[in-house]
Amino acid sequence: MENITSRNNHLIKVVLQLKQKKYRDRYDAFLLEGLRSAEDACLQGITDCIGFISEEIIDNPRLNKIMDSAELLHWQLFSVTAGIMKLISGTEHGQGIMVISHKKKYDWNDLLKPLKGHYVILDSVQDPGNMGTILRTAAAAGVHAVILTEGCTDAYAEKVVRSSMGSILRIPVYEHADFDFLLKFKNACGIPFYGTSLHQAVPYKNIGEVPDGVFVFGNEGNGIRPEILNMTDKNLYIPLQGSVESLNVSIAAAVILFHFS
Repeated sequence: MENITSRNNHLIKVVLQLKQKKYRDRYDAFLLEGLRSAEDACLQGITDCIGFISEEIIDNPRLNKIMDSAELLHWQLFSVTAGIMKLISGTEHGQGIMVISHKKKYDWNDLLKPLKGHYVILDSVQDPGNMGTILRTAAAAGVHAVILTEGCTDAYAEKVVRSSMGSILRIPVYEHADFDFLLKFKNACGIPFYGTSLHQAVPYKNIGEVPDGVFVFGNEGNGIRPEILNMTDKNLYIPLQGSVESLNVSIAAAVILFHFS
């Protein structure tokens, strides 16, 4: 395993570039950090990754298993000094491993046909922690795919990836869906849209079973945009006690998705 000691190394420069969205888009790649994330990438069979391992954790038993899997998946592995790992780490107390993974490619035409099961649309969800938590929740609730409108935060930003706890690898994520595509999706999929809004809405427990449906969750401050809300077949809300006006969007998504899963 080659050792990298200079911050001027080409691959280290690529890691630092991938902390910016424009380079994640340019390279179709993103960063995974930590033992758990590396293990998830191995379990999901993600091939051709590039891994950077701090010299301080070379003897970690979990790392040995990752390295065995990585060899089968054609990963390139490099050891780096503690100083280099501190430079590229996205957390204050990292676990000593960083991985460059390519983004999975999904066929948008898969959404433009009659569908079964549950899907999620996120409209302009901007907080990375919320985005990652919703992806993790959606994967756990058996959602088939998550569709992000153009106003959403980058699903491959480091904080989103960390918050998703590996679920960015487990569930298809379609980014930058515009209104025209959502209309096509609505007309083609053949399953109802359920908006989360107080506008002409009913309590979510009054809906009954929803074996097939698209659940739409909106921006943290402004909710679902009117033009998208107009596409919904029914709107639902979560009744709250006292003077609390609303729930965090990731909490609301968890309540709704697990209720109907």
